[in-house]
Order: sequence, then structure tokens, then C-alpha cells
Amino acid sequence: MAVIVMSLACALLVSGGPQAVGCNVLFGVAANPMSPEHNWTSSLRSFEAKVGRDVDVAHFYKRGQETLFPSDDEAARANQGATPLTLFYNWRPENLTWRQVADGAADSYLHQLAGSLAQALDTPFFLSLSAEMESRVNPTPGSGQTAADFRDYFRHVVTVLRATPGVQMITVVNYTGATKFATQPWFSELYPGDDVVDWIAQDPYAFNIDQTPNLGSLLNRPEGQWPGFYDWAATNYPDKPQMLAEWGVAISPHNPAPSAAFFAGAAKQLRDYPKLRALIYWNHSGVGSDGQRLGVGTTAVGSSPEVLAAFRNFVNEHTMESSERCKIPTG
Repeated sequence: MAVIVMSLACALLVSGGPQAVGCNVLFGVAANPMSPEHNWTSSLRSFEAKVGRDVDVAHFYKRGQETLFPSDDEAARANQGATPLTLFYNWRPENLTWRQVADGAADSYLHQLAGSLAQALDTPFFLSLSAEMESRVNPTPGSGQTAADFRDYFRHVVTVLRATPGVQMITVVNYTGATKFATQPWFSELYPGDDVVDWIAQDPYAFNIDQTPNLGSLLNRPEGQWPGFYDWAATNYPDKPQMLAEWGVAISPHNPAPSAAFFAGAAKQLRDYPKLRALIYWNHSGVGSDGQRLGVGTTAVGSSPEVLAAFRNFVNEHTMESSERCKIPTG
């Protein structure tokens, strides 16, 4: 897909050549509302104030075939010239299998969605489809949820959306990155194809900081013949830029030091992973919408002054914050 991002000044080379000097790694967030009084838009502003900078990418989640996007607030922020923001949407159908969508069951909605995206957005946006799809695979033939069904579903949705002029879509195939799925016999069948995939993403988390004490151990979790997600993607799809579409570090209120150390060392380690061109942080209080505390704990960087200071230093370091924003590569 030949998307030229004119508003982003600096070319980014991702095919093994040198990276452009001064070209930043994109920094983004899924800014989960921390209280009933906040929505995703106000939470984004609050997060930016805490970390001391604007984000490059804002991640939003859309479900079903009833509501079109972007919202007015999302479009307004993306289209404002002074502080450009790239929207990142994850869409997942409801009450339809991947096979049904691949066979056209959601086409009416997808055509309307394409029109909404083309009309509302003047700038490119990221789109992933049914992120973390490995957990929803049902390998039983005829289930409509096999790995091959996902591949066909992804291809069909991208084809339908691309057919509408003005849809400036950058596609992301978004895996969990978990070893337990990568070693399944159907794993390789998930990939939709180079012609419909611009970026490859994983969603890793450091919920056990002792087992995942730094960025390198987050990006690659080798086991047996599995080299880890970053190395797997770099080897098999060397021309595709990688992102962390979600990532988070669990923060203990009783012992935040290991989490702070994770962020303190992240900038230096990031330079060892040149294919990784975007990091979208999952900022969450650890409390569900029902008020119940989640077992995985909080990833909210503002929950500890020590962690927040280390995180602020990381995301304002030159690799993540440059006077020249990079052109977003389209694979």
C-alpha cells in the first residue's frame, strides 16, 4: 500500500539499511479511563500531561457493526495541524465469525465505515483487525474461526476498505506474541499476506517483573525452537516494521523500584531492536469497569512517583522524542 505521509518529515528505512538520523520511534498509548468521570479522550489528555509530552499515536478499540468511527473528538485531534496525532483503531466484528465476514456478511457496514474514515480523516491511521487473534482460533474445520478463516477475513476487510478513495489506512496484523500460540501447528496460517499487511505487532506484558525485568526480555521470549516474537518477525518478514500495539509493566505499590528500573534501561535497549518503530503503552489502573481489581495489577505509570519519573525520562529521550517526526512506513 503506497501511503505517503506528507506531514511527517523524516524518511524511515526499515529494510536493513541505516535509519534516518533524528528519526523517532513512535510513542503512543491506549489511555484507559481511570474513573467513571473520564472518557478515552480526556484520559488521553491526562496521560500526556503526566508524561510531559504529546503522544504520536492514540489507540482506540471499536467493536461490532453498529457504530462508525472516528468519533468527532478523535477526528478533531487527528486533523489538528499543530500537534499531529495518528489514530490507531482495533476493530472486531460481533456475532459474526471470521469466515462469515470473509464471505461478505459485514460488507454493508464496511462500506459505510470506509466512507466515514475517508470523509472524517485527513491523515493516515493505523488499523488492526481482531487483535490477539490467536486466542480466538478454533481449529475445528467448519468453525469459521480457523487460522485460515482469520487470514481470509483480514484480507477481505482490507480489500473492501481500500476500495474507497481517500481511506488512508496503514494495516497492522496484531498478534499476542505468546509462545503457547506460536508453537501451535496452525500459527503460520494466520499471516494474511505481504500485500495486505503494512506492520506486524505483538502485545507483550511484564506482569511478572522478575521474569521480565527489561525491554529485551519483553520483546523476545524464546522457548524450544521459538526464537521469540521480535526475532521471528524480523527473520520471516524483514521488510515489515514492528510495533508493540499494547505493552505494559506491572507496578507494585509496595515495591515500584523494579518497574522503574525497567523504564530506566529501556531507551538504551531499544537501540538494539531497529525493526521496532512504535511503542503503544497500555495505561490501566488495574480495576475493571465493574469496579473489581484485575489479577494482573496496574500498569498506570502515574501510580508511583518513582515509576513516573523513569517513564517520563524514557519517552522524552531522543530516540522517542525528536524534532523531526518520522514518516510512518507502510511496509
